[in-house]
Amino acid sequence: MSTPLPKRRPQVQRFGLAGIGAAVLFVGIASPAAAATDVVLPLEPAEVALLNIPVENYSSTAMDPMNGPTGVPTPVVVQYGETLTVDLADGLDPSNAVVEIEFPDTAADTDSDPDKVYSTDPSATDPLLVTPVPGTNDLTIALPADDTVNGPLATLRIVPVDTDPAVLGPEFTVDPEIVYQLDLSATAPTNTTLYPELLAFAQVPCALSSPTPCPVAVTAGSGLVLDLTADSALRDLGLTDLTGIELELASIDDPTAAPVPLTVEASGSTARAVLPAELAAGSYALVLGQPTASGFSIVLAELAVAAAPAPVAAPSAAPTTAAPSTQAVVANTGLRSNTGVTAPAAETGTGTVAAGAGLLLLAGAGGVAVARTRRRPAVETGTGEA
Repeated sequence: MSTPLPKRRPQVQRFGLAGIGAAVLFVGIASPAAAATDVVLPLEPAEVALLNIPVENYSSTAMDPMNGPTGVPTPVVVQYGETLTVDLADGLDPSNAVVEIEFPDTAADTDSDPDKVYSTDPSATDPLLVTPVPGTNDLTIALPADDTVNGPLATLRIVPVDTDPAVLGPEFTVDPEIVYQLDLSATAPTNTTLYPELLAFAQVPCALSSPTPCPVAVTAGSGLVLDLTADSALRDLGLTDLTGIELELASIDDPTAAPVPLTVEASGSTARAVLPAELAAGSYALVLGQPTASGFSIVLAELAVAAAPAPVAAPSAAPTTAAPSTQAVVANTGLRSNTGVTAPAAETGTGTVAAGAGLLLLAGAGGVAVARTRRRPAVETGTGEA
C-alpha cells in the first residue's frame, strides 16, 4: 500500500461536479420483494492521468472537471522584476524542467516565433533565473525587467514536469506541461504564488487506455457500493476515505439528457448510493468526484442498467361463494386422522392460486430483465448483500 500524502494547503480549490448543485433527485427504492442485490465497484484504477490546471487563470465557475477549464483565461497580474513562486502539487518532479517566459508577437510582427523568450535552457540568448525551493518541489522565478518593448502580456511555460516515483506509483502519468498566462503590468510588487491544481482522471474497472468497453451490469433501484481498496492508486493522491465524494449519472444513449445526481452515504473507505428505481434501461456514465490534497479526483465507470423488476402483484379477491344446492350434502363425520387433527370440510384454494400467480409474474419480470439484449457485454460484480 502506498503512503498517503500529507494535506497540502488550505488554499486548495474544490472543483464541484457539473450539475451537482442542481436539486437532488429523490432516489426510488425497490420494494423488498423485488429488491436487487448491491453491486460492489472497487475503486482500484490501473491507470491515472494527471493534468495541471492553472486555476488562477480561471474563475471558480469556469472550472468544469469533465471538460477542463472553460472560457478565455484571465492573466495573473504580476510585476516586472519581482519573484514569482510556483507551488507544485505533491508527487510532481520539476527537476528536469525548462522554464520559459514568452512575450507574444506584436500586431506588427506576426511570425510564428514569440518576440522575446527568457529561458533556463543553457543555450538561451536571454537567461531566466529559476531557483528550487529547498526541501520542496516548488520553484521561484525571477521575472525579467521591463525592456519597454515587450509585454506586459506573457506566457509562463514549465516543461517537462514528471511524476515523483517516491510518491506516485507506476499507475500515474502526467501531462508534462504547465502553462500560465501572465500580465506584468502591476505597479507594485504582488509577492505572487501560483498553485496549479492536480486534476486526476481514472476509469474502473478497465484502464483509461483500454480499447474494449467494460460496462458494469446493474439494475435500476439497486444499491451501488463504492470501495476505496487498501491498495488503490487513488490513495497516493492523499485519499484515505470517501468523505466528500459526489456522484452523478449521465446518459450515454441520450447525451442531451440532464445528469442525475445521486445521494451518497459514505462510511470510511466505502460509500453507497441507490440508483433511481424509475431509471430507464440503457448505458450510463457514472462520474465520481472527490477533493484530494492537491486538487480533485474524477473516476469514470460505465453502467449497463437493466429496468427494475415489476412489483409483485397483490392477491386477487376471493370469489363469491355460490348459493348452496338444493341437493342434500352428506357430511363424512368419520374422516379423522389418528393424530386427532380433523380434515377441513372445504378448501377453496384461492390463496394458493393467487400466490402462484404472483410468483409467475415475478419470475416473468425477472426473465425479461435477464434476457434483455445488451448493446455490449457487461461485467457483473454483484454481491449477496441485500
